[in-house]
Amino acid sequence: MLDDLDMKDPATKATVATLVFSLVGIVSFFVYAQLSSYLLPNAIFYAVLIVNTFFSIRFFSRIAPENTSQVIVDTILVLLYFGLALSMGRPIQFAFFALCIFIVASVKYALLFRVIRHIDVLKRKIRIDLIGTTACAAVLGLTILGPAFEAAWLAAIGFIIANVYLFFIRPMYRL
Repeated sequence: MLDDLDMKDPATKATVATLVFSLVGIVSFFVYAQLSSYLLPNAIFYAVLIVNTFFSIRFFSRIAPENTSQVIVDTILVLLYFGLALSMGRPIQFAFFALCIFIVASVKYALLFRVIRHIDVLKRKIRIDLIGTTACAAVLGLTILGPAFEAAWLAAIGFIIANVYLFFIRPMYRL
């Protein structure tokens, strides 16, 4: 069955990635995650991130050629997603991995400037990821400084609102 998967097909690639990230998230939530008041907002943030990731992979796989730098950055992102999932319930670690994901995603799309012709879409994606980077840095800072519980919920609710905007008000994943 796995032999029949066409990993070059954007929808297949996005589905497989989403299933893997979801499975890691579910296992982490029920088996590995630290039981704490941070677990629910962390799980919400992670779930929204995975939904967004499906559409991002499906969209950009259609318009961006796969090359060595993209494979390297994607591998780093996969490891960071696993780190994020496995840090659910641990506020500082979770905020740190979320920040790293947005930093590396910004680099990923910046590397596409040389090989993609949809520059406006690319600039918007990078701008969105840099806003995510800034927001995650603020959440990490708040988490370290003390109002960690509020920061976790701020991240979850803010990310939901941002994704409603990016999917329904001003859709990101369209040419």
